[in-house]
This record gives sequence, C-alpha cells and structure tokens, in this order.
Amino acid sequence: MDYQLTINIPGQQPVQRTVTGDTPTELAQAVHRHARGILGGQVDVHLDSSALTGSIVQHGADVGQFALMLVDQESAPAPDTSAPDHVAHGYTMRDLDRAARTACAADRSLSADMTTRYDTAWSAIAEHLCAAETPPGWNELTRVGWQAIYADVKAVRRMYGVDSTGRSGEVASAPRFVAYWTHVPTDVAGEGLIERIAVHQVLATLPEHQRQAVVALATQDDYQKAADSLGIKYGTLTARIRLGRRGFRELWFAPETAPPTKGTDRRVASRAGISNRCPQDHEYTPENTIRRPSSRGRRCRACEQIRDAARNRAEKNWAGVAA
Repeated sequence: MDYQLTINIPGQQPVQRTVTGDTPTELAQAVHRHARGILGGQVDVHLDSSALTGSIVQHGADVGQFALMLVDQESAPAPDTSAPDHVAHGYTMRDLDRAARTACAADRSLSADMTTRYDTAWSAIAEHLCAAETPPGWNELTRVGWQAIYADVKAVRRMYGVDSTGRSGEVASAPRFVAYWTHVPTDVAGEGLIERIAVHQVLATLPEHQRQAVVALATQDDYQKAADSLGIKYGTLTARIRLGRRGFRELWFAPETAPPTKGTDRRVASRAGISNRCPQDHEYTPENTIRRPSSRGRRCRACEQIRDAARNRAEKNWAGVAA
C-alpha cells in the first residue's frame, strides 16, 4: 500500500515523500531510507505502527518526527489522457524519457554505454506501463527500468562466461563455461588402458565359437594357422570371423552406428595353397591387385593392362582392314 510520509526536522521545512509497504517492518525501512538521505549519516527510526507516527534518532537524541498517512487510491484523480503524447495511465512520452534517464542514473553497473542502457530501460518501462492494469507509481517505473538494465547485463555476462563470483570480469572465466567449451586433452596412457579393458568386455559378449575364432586369428596372425589351431576348416573360420567382427564393431561403437569397413585383410594372402603371384608371375602387391565387390577373387593389374593394349591393337587392325 502507498503512504504519504511527512518528516518534520526542527529548523527545516517539512519534507513529504510517497512510500510503499505492507508491514510495519517495510514501512520502517522506507522511512529510514528517506530520513538517512535527508539527515546524512546513521539514523534510527522508531515507528508506532498503531498510530503510524514515530521519531528519528541520531547519536542518541531525537532529531525529528514523522507521520504516515494512507493514500486513498479511490480518491486519486483520474489520469489525464488528453495529452497528444499520452501513453497509458496518464504518463506521456516525456515521462517515459524522464523515467528511463532516472533508471540509468540509479544503475551502478556501468557495463554498457549510455545509449544501450537507456534503450533497455525505456523498453522495459514502456512495456510495464502498457501492461499494467492499475496506474503504477513513479518509483515502480524507475525500479523496472534499472532492474531491466541489471538483467541485461547479467545475461550478457553469462553468455560470455564471465564468473559471477569473481571481480576480474574476464571472458570465459566461469567454471561451468570452461568445463563445457574447453576441450581437456585426454590422457593417452589412460585411454589405452580403457580400450584394453573394453576389448575384453566386448569379447565376453560374443558367442563362444566367434570369440575363439577372433582370438585365434589375433594370436596366430594367419587365417590357415588359426583354422588349424581350432581344428576347423578355412571357410568355417572366415565365416565365424565375419560374424564376430560384425558383432564386435556394433558393440564397440554403440550407441552410435559402426562406420563401414574399408579394404581387405591382407592376411588372406597367407592362406596355405594360395600363391602370391598371378599365372604370368606378377606379384600381387597392393598396387598391382584389383578387387571389386562384383567380382570374386583378385586380378592382376599388369595382366589387365597387357590385355587392354592387345585389344586396342586388334581394334585398330580391324578398322584398317574394314577401310
């Protein structure tokens, strides 16, 4: 509720202010704030809540009296809306300008230029004034203005990660900001240890025959030797390896999808009975080997080049004969 405060100081003209409060404590705090601003220095306020009167004490002596009178809201005159620049509730554009400037003067952050702070306060005051159902007081409008400035400053500081508990004001100094945006290099030794543990955990989930095939190949490093160590056929080993690899990769990359595999395991060439040279005695090197998904086995690139050259010569000879 709004009250009219009258402060009487001996030797001075009575001072009247408008204060707001719903409890005796709130009213005493409002009187104390105005009395301290008038007298300067530390003061004490003694309020008689039943009579809405009291005294002001400074240095142990009474220096003034005050009285509170409830403002009759119903008897307040209707706002004048005839002004050409009227906004709402009797306030004009000039009042908005004054309220915004007063809010800027009350702001102590000084974290932005005057134009930015003025625009922020002006927008908040205008929005609050137009949305209010009852006429707001002047102090309420200015409070909305400087609170909007503080809220904007707080949002900007949070966006740039400025630590709210420190006074340095440095960008990216907030602990949570640093934890989210800063990449902390992982320990290489620890990463290798985690991978070794994960290998055993994933292998334990595979069926026993697939796990034995994968372990045998990793131990022997040769398909035929791995098959012999398990006492199974070469084709049986490759089938188990294929299924085991598929299950292993799905679990290793879970919950993400495992990327497709590329290339061919070169240990296939070490299978007993498979030559490492083509019928024309060209070595099957990675550069000289042609592998295609639609074809089976492997082909020699050198032999393909020789056959292409012979085919081109035959086509030229045929074209000459036809001419």
